[in-house]
Amino acid sequence: MNIEQIQDRLASPDEEDRIEAVRTARELDLSLPMAVLAEALGDASWRVRKEAVSCFLKGAHRRWTAADAIALLHSQDNAGLRNAAMDVLIGMGSSAVADLKAEMAHADQDVRKFILDIFGEIGDEVCIGTLVEALTDADINVRSSAVENLGKLKSQEAIPALLDAMDTPDFSWRFTILEALAQIGERIPLARLAPFRGDRLLRKPLYDCLGSIGDRDAAALLVEGLEDDMRKCREAAALALVTLADRFPEEVKQCLRLHQDDNLATSVAGLLASRDRSVQESAVRILGWIGNSAAAGRMLTLLGDEALGSRVFSALMEMGQEVVCDLVRQYLGEDSAMDVYLVYLAGEGQCRDLAGRLAAGLAAADAQMRLVTARTLTKIGGAEVIQHLLEALDDEVEEVRDAAAAGLAAIGRQAPRQVLEKVSPMVEAARASVRTCAVEILGQIGEPSCRSYLDMAFKDESPAVRQAAVRALAGCGGEDLTAGFKLALTDEDAEVRALAAENLGHVGGDEAVESLGLALTDDDIWVRANAVRSLSRIGGERAYNLVEQLVHDPVGLVAIAALEALAEFDPRRARSALLAALDHDDEEVVKTALQGLGQLPKGGWVDEVAIKMIDHPQWDVRLALVSLLASVENDAIRPLLETRLIIEGDDLVRQAIENLLACRTQQGE
Repeated sequence: MNIEQIQDRLASPDEEDRIEAVRTARELDLSLPMAVLAEALGDASWRVRKEAVSCFLKGAHRRWTAADAIALLHSQDNAGLRNAAMDVLIGMGSSAVADLKAEMAHADQDVRKFILDIFGEIGDEVCIGTLVEALTDADINVRSSAVENLGKLKSQEAIPALLDAMDTPDFSWRFTILEALAQIGERIPLARLAPFRGDRLLRKPLYDCLGSIGDRDAAALLVEGLEDDMRKCREAAALALVTLADRFPEEVKQCLRLHQDDNLATSVAGLLASRDRSVQESAVRILGWIGNSAAAGRMLTLLGDEALGSRVFSALMEMGQEVVCDLVRQYLGEDSAMDVYLVYLAGEGQCRDLAGRLAAGLAAADAQMRLVTARTLTKIGGAEVIQHLLEALDDEVEEVRDAAAAGLAAIGRQAPRQVLEKVSPMVEAARASVRTCAVEILGQIGEPSCRSYLDMAFKDESPAVRQAAVRALAGCGGEDLTAGFKLALTDEDAEVRALAAENLGHVGGDEAVESLGLALTDDDIWVRANAVRSLSRIGGERAYNLVEQLVHDPVGLVAIAALEALAEFDPRRARSALLAALDHDDEEVVKTALQGLGQLPKGGWVDEVAIKMIDHPQWDVRLALVSLLASVENDAIRPLLETRLIIEGDDLVRQAIENLLACRTQQGE
């Protein structure tokens, strides 16, 4: 396609024809006359214009220059052409700057504005001088464009000129400058901006700006803005003050303390009703810094807010213990929905003098309230909450009982005598759940004097109590723990026996080994498995011999535990047991044995295992074998794998064999 044909197609009413014409010119790198390219740049279709811009940029400096594009900016009746010309000049970047600067002398203010906007997009620092000069242009739109683009370029060197330009008494002009200064982000002394706070219309943008560029002295002006008579200004001051606090936290808080009064707190509290979440959050943070208890009450309704609740809580805590406890004292009981948050707040605020009043929450119908109350009383601690937590041990909800038990145990570790005096009799309570909690508490307190009560619990009719007694015995310590665990090994409840077997491993000693040996014959698989692990933990020849017998246990879980235990005893000695386990009926046991063999030095057993297991009926066992063989250097393996590959029906195993064979081929086996 030649230039004449392209020119003809550019006149086509079909958009696709025109696009194809420009695209062809670009691809063939044709020297289109500027008039023809300008026609495409001013096309009614943005898609054609886009192709034309690309075409121009490809031939820029060789066929068409920045001056050619600048000439198109003067078009008065084709906005699309002007926009395309701007895209070209932006695309040319710094190479177009000199010509653009020269054109700034043109009388057409629109052209001057276009050039400044182009400078802002090019982003070259060499443009800044021209932008600063344009601050005094005769046309307001040109001047505004200069300000906006200096802000976009974040030009610090332009700040003095921008501040001087603020002397022009025009609201829109000053507003634009403040926005640019905020974009630049450089700290500006308050003295240069404070005089403009007298302009009622300019206060909001001034506050917006100070949040980004204000120095530490700006805090006082922004605090003053919190009581502005215009809501938008108050919101802007709050947002800016929080932003300023990220840079000058102590200065902001000190300023708020100096200005602290009920009027300020009330004004800020009014912002809590804003529809803007960021304003609400800023108000919450500022109220926390002010510390006014009267205004703090306004925040309580936001404690249940999913987005703001945690921020409100932090703000209230920042006000200090006295304010927090005063709030709880004043508002607890007024709103049942709010009470749960107040009780939680009381716990974090350590409101000990309110313990009796807070304890009423343990009788609430709402389980969540009872749970929070139990946890709060635990945080408060002290002898005064013991009786209240004891009563919660009889709660119908397990989580509440557990919280109360944890609280009593925590207090008991600090004051064991006081708690033991109250808890010990509950080992004989009517309800099994209460007896269970009592035993758990005794175990967590860890006093040897608890032992007599645990001996009683070992004989309790409830399996849950006896289970708790086994767990608690280890916590109490003292001598001859083995006797207690031996007794538990004879319990009718399998869980009790399993716990006893587990704990004997921590006690150790010959007597424990013999008792665990008996547990290896237990009917329950978990008892046997725990006994195996405990013997492994104790170690020794006798323990090894006992565990070795369990390799052939019909239950896979037990056999696996035995194999793992033997490997921990002595990996080399475990070889014979691992080989024997390959005949187990449970494929998981077989795979465990293979994994164990893989950890041993590769010896003569490899051929034996490979021949024996390569045709195993379970695909995952064969896959485990192939993975094991990948780490073995043995010439006899390849024929074995090739033979199996012929008949292998599982895709994963086939893939593993093929990969292994390919790897061996690359290694030059």
